[in-house]
Amino acid sequence: MYLTLKQQVKYLSKKEFRNLKYLSPIAKNLTNEAIYNIRQYYFKNKKYLSYNENYKILKNSKNYKKLNSNMAQQILKEVDGSFKSFFGLLKLVKNGQYDNKKIKLPKYLAKDGFTTLVIGFVRLKDGMLIIPYSNSFRKTHKEIAIKLPPILKDKKIKEIRIIPKQHSRYFEIQYTYEVEEVQRELNKENGLGIDLGIDNLCTCVTNNGASFLIDGRKLKSINRYYNKINAKLQSIKDKQKIERTTLRQKRIA
Repeated sequence: MYLTLKQQVKYLSKKEFRNLKYLSPIAKNLTNEAIYNIRQYYFKNKKYLSYNENYKILKNSKNYKKLNSNMAQQILKEVDGSFKSFFGLLKLVKNGQYDNKKIKLPKYLAKDGFTTLVIGFVRLKDGMLIIPYSNSFRKTHKEIAIKLPPILKDKKIKEIRIIPKQHSRYFEIQYTYEVEEVQRELNKENGLGIDLGIDNLCTCVTNNGASFLIDGRKLKSINRYYNKINAKLQSIKDKQKIERTTLRQKRIA
């Protein structure tokens, strides 16, 4: 089975962080190119543009060439998957099994936005993850090396995702890795009752009398602070008649 480990990307040099921040909007641009091709083909032909056909169109684009080929292909596959879901729903609509009003074509990413970097081919060197570059990008940019968590030593890593947060003020990294599934002997007579609350997020009691609490006051405080700041930003937006989510709102999300 597969598990996922999430961490914030830390201890990058200024150059490494700058390179990572540079790659993310390139990935966004390629995503939008792939979306554009499929949408336009659908509008014109009422048919689906396959992954292979889209790849043939985009393999020589500037954005594709700036990314490592594996990373670029992962982007095309993700776009392909989202449109396959859309066309799957269209079939259900034709069969009268789904409401046509509920389906929408996949949308473009924000012009000034960033997107996730997906790494399917993992390269390690001395316990460090080396972010894959294209040949041309490697000639002019310092490599990005991220220390691998000790728990992943000797583990088979299937995929890595580097996700921009708060408009790329920082990045989160997600490792999907394979572990052997352990068959556990469970006592089906045991049970746990959970009562959800606010100050006490969870009040838990087992059927053998043991109990414990999970404190929710810190989460409550964070949520209260977020609501306060967001309300202030929303008030400014309303006065300026801005409808979209602003960068300042994205940064506190």
